[in-house]
Formats: sequence, structure tokens, C-alpha cells
Amino acid sequence: MSDDASQEPAADAFAARAQADHGDSIRELVVFGDAVRGDDRGVHTSVEVLLVLEEADEEIERQLDVLAETVGLEHGVVFSVHVLPAERFDAQSDHPFVRTALEEGHSYV
Repeated sequence: MSDDASQEPAADAFAARAQADHGDSIRELVVFGDAVRGDDRGVHTSVEVLLVLEEADEEIERQLDVLAETVGLEHGVVFSVHVLPAERFDAQSDHPFVRTALEEGHSYV
């Protein structure tokens, strides 16, 4: 699937499951990039996610990566999950990557 109709349900599904499993740990969950712009990149559609965790936690990051892979397979998209601890997010709020994600993206949390 390479149309943006497949991206929105994928992003919604990922956000809902991430919040259900780790809602207390997630400060920000923003979908951006192709999924928001509607860019068609061919065979693989990508969904980029900026996730800000209240505290750095490698186990939660691993679980979110597995979730992204699972939801991606279910919806025929490729997720790129970028996880930042809140402290680093706050310190780098003016970084172009963070700024672009927040300005272009759709916030779920």
C-alpha cells in the first residue's frame, strides 16, 4: 500500500496501542514526515514518529520499536520511531529535527 489512506490508520493504530501500553511514560507522540505531507515514495510508505518519554527507558524503547514493526506489517507501512527522553527534548526544543516534527506533525499526545 502506498497511498496516504494507509498511513492514517497505521499512525492511529500505533498511537492508540502505544498510549494503551505506555501512556504514563509518553509526554509527546507526534507523527510527521510522509504520513502528514502525503508524499508517495513508491513501494514503501513511511510513517515517522517522534516519541518523548518522561524518563529514558531502554525497555520501553525496545517495546515501542517492536510495536512499530508489528503495526507497520499490519498496515503495509514502515515506521521510523525517534525516541527522546523529556530532558533531552526540552534541551533541544530548537533543534531543526524537533522543530520540524512539531510544526509539520500531527500530535496524538
